[in-house]
Amino acid sequence: MLITIETHKVDERFEWIEVKAADAQQEAGEIVRLVVDDAQAMVTRFAKRYSAKRDHQVKIPDKQLQLIEEYFEEACMAKAVSAKGLDTSDLPDLLPTTIIHFKYPERSTFRKSRAARIKLFLDQALAMISRRDFAGALARLNWVHDLDPANELAFELKIVALRSWRKAAECVAVFEAYVAAHPDKVEPRLGLSEVWLYLDNSRRARDCFEAILEQEPNHPMALVGLAQARCKLGEDPTPDLRRAWLVDMDYTREMVEEHFDFREAKPDGLKPRTLQSIAKHYHIPLKRILKRAHHGVLPMHAPSDGDSLFQFSDKELDRYYNVLKTLGLEIPSTSFPKRKKEEAQAEQPSLFDDL
Repeated sequence: MLITIETHKVDERFEWIEVKAADAQQEAGEIVRLVVDDAQAMVTRFAKRYSAKRDHQVKIPDKQLQLIEEYFEEACMAKAVSAKGLDTSDLPDLLPTTIIHFKYPERSTFRKSRAARIKLFLDQALAMISRRDFAGALARLNWVHDLDPANELAFELKIVALRSWRKAAECVAVFEAYVAAHPDKVEPRLGLSEVWLYLDNSRRARDCFEAILEQEPNHPMALVGLAQARCKLGEDPTPDLRRAWLVDMDYTREMVEEHFDFREAKPDGLKPRTLQSIAKHYHIPLKRILKRAHHGVLPMHAPSDGDSLFQFSDKELDRYYNVLKTLGLEIPSTSFPKRKKEEAQAEQPSLFDDL
């Protein structure tokens, strides 16, 4: 008795079809290729070839054989529709995503509409992601895009699956397809830009963020992202962070204080420094320096061999302090000149002075 039978692969002209079937003792499934000609003859060939692939004879009940024959009839109809170039039937599009589940009929897509299949596949993909079956989820989401190439939820779930699977590089192709399907939306462009940053391709990230700002000039996340890409490339991030500050002060402050990476990709002039010396040089309280170092925003590099101190670049530190000063997160002590002692004393006017 079979558990499932589904379409594995179909020829572009529907000259042949590969079906994947599974039984109770072979849940992984076996693939059988069949020439698409006569549905009844296809059923006979399928039963013989499937049994030949198994170590034992698999008895397929007549009720299952009848349903399989109806499935092969649809394959023959899809071939005829395709040959005539008709666009009045969904069969050529639906056949590649057909599943017959004999044990759980509610999981079948046979004779279901396009919309019903999309909903079923999305639900299955969500369940698979929760079980960490990322390969299975991506297969279902690919079927969604076969039926609806612009489906946004499928794009988003693909990204979730790939990130959870720690396959960040593969997110690039998904985001590029997302951007192509929705060129007017900022979100997929922003996601693609952030992936390039994560993959240490700052030049591509900078180009992507600049493209977003051409579309939406005051997008705070794009401005901060562009500043981050510039920083990695050794460019000045201050103008972009200043613009972001004017648009969304709270978001920019949080990023600069807790998440921004002020290090260059290849800094020059690294030398060991103590945090106390940095705090003293820039007149910043040591407590703030320690907090920023803990968050990873202070431009610190791992100690060199045999040296226990972190490495710092004067150029990076100066740029970092300039950003803090420009945004008003640190105020130079020289901004407040010391008053003379006699000027600092308050004077009580005399009650007898002439008015």
